[in-house]
Amino acid sequence: MILNALSRPFVLLDRVARLQLAIAAFAVMAILLAISLDVALRTAFSAPLTGTMEVVSFYCMIPVVFLPIMILEVRGEHIDTDLFYRFFPVAAKRLSVIVSGLLSVGIYGLLTYITFEQAVSSTGRGEVAMGVNLMPVWPVRWILPVAFASSTAAAFALTIRNTKGVK
Repeated sequence: MILNALSRPFVLLDRVARLQLAIAAFAVMAILLAISLDVALRTAFSAPLTGTMEVVSFYCMIPVVFLPIMILEVRGEHIDTDLFYRFFPVAAKRLSVIVSGLLSVGIYGLLTYITFEQAVSSTGRGEVAMGVNLMPVWPVRWILPVAFASSTAAAFALTIRNTKGVK
């Protein structure tokens, strides 16, 4: 009964994580396409694709780097070391899971807060990147708080689930 009630949030978290991973994969494809097109145009016509560096740097790299964090959290695929953990008694293992989970929640929560403040400020200023043309970058600033907020939720849910499963 409790397991079924707990599994619903994990289904939702997994779907959100998969969506974020799909967006990151799309951004990788956009990078490949933009750079390939830039090289082809530069080579064939001596006319590079204007703004490629800015688009790739601001609009593609941020999702590629930060959106997959949640799927790593949901699947438990972050790097961990269990050199001593496996020798802990059950009570120490449970405490270790709780402490590390709360640290993860706290760090993700802090990153959410900081990046949210920066996104609000950037939006208010209408932040742009100077390159060949002025390119608005404030919309991209919202990716970080979304990525960190969703990772905070995942870390919290997994801390609860993992605490119950310690043996």
